[in-house]
Amino acid sequence: MDQGKSTAAMKSADPSPDDAHRIPVWIVDNNKNFCVVLSEALNRSKTVRCTRYSFSCRSAIQDLEQERERPEVILLDIKMPEMSGLEALPRFKKLSPQTKIVMLTSYDFDRDIQTAIERGASGYLLKSATPADVIRAIETSRAGGAPIDPMIAKRMMNTFATPVPPGSTHNLSPREQEILRCLAEGVGTQEVAKKFSISEYTVETHIRNIFEKLGVHNRHAMVAKAIRERLI
Repeated sequence: MDQGKSTAAMKSADPSPDDAHRIPVWIVDNNKNFCVVLSEALNRSKTVRCTRYSFSCRSAIQDLEQERERPEVILLDIKMPEMSGLEALPRFKKLSPQTKIVMLTSYDFDRDIQTAIERGASGYLLKSATPADVIRAIETSRAGGAPIDPMIAKRMMNTFATPVPPGSTHNLSPREQEILRCLAEGVGTQEVAKKFSISEYTVETHIRNIFEKLGVHNRHAMVAKAIRERLI
């Protein structure tokens, strides 16, 4: 594959009338075969459609500057030519703040995970995830959740399982700590409500209280701070 094609954005087939109810997704990955196979899998689902895939972050950024229809979710690899996914992530968020970024990569280094979350990633999956897992992550991310690969979430929980020194919990209540832990593990608002037999409105109220106590303004910053300060 020549360099020109490797940095060109590739569009999926023209949308059908039913596509209006499906989540538009972009894939940014320099592996052409991976893009093709995953986009075909996404387009077979009833809830997701791949509207574009790009082989470089630079070309995806240019497309995002020009496109009228912004993707609701971008699946972004880390190791990319010229500009890494971690470098591009803040630029994607600046151009389209409402777009959710889910890292989909082969790399599970703790530092990369933390950096991605701090820079605004909504989730972090490994490429070993099944198409069904990816679709669920897209749905969860769009709904405001933070999907994380189960093995990574388990390792993060084990890593930060040491006792928190007194006075460093930001006065989070036991229920707020439980909800914070669920959100860090990628559980969506609806699932949290079911888990604790409370309304989604109550969950959102707890989340707003957590924001205020931690001094953050969104879920990504909340999870990043919780991990950094070992609140979960």
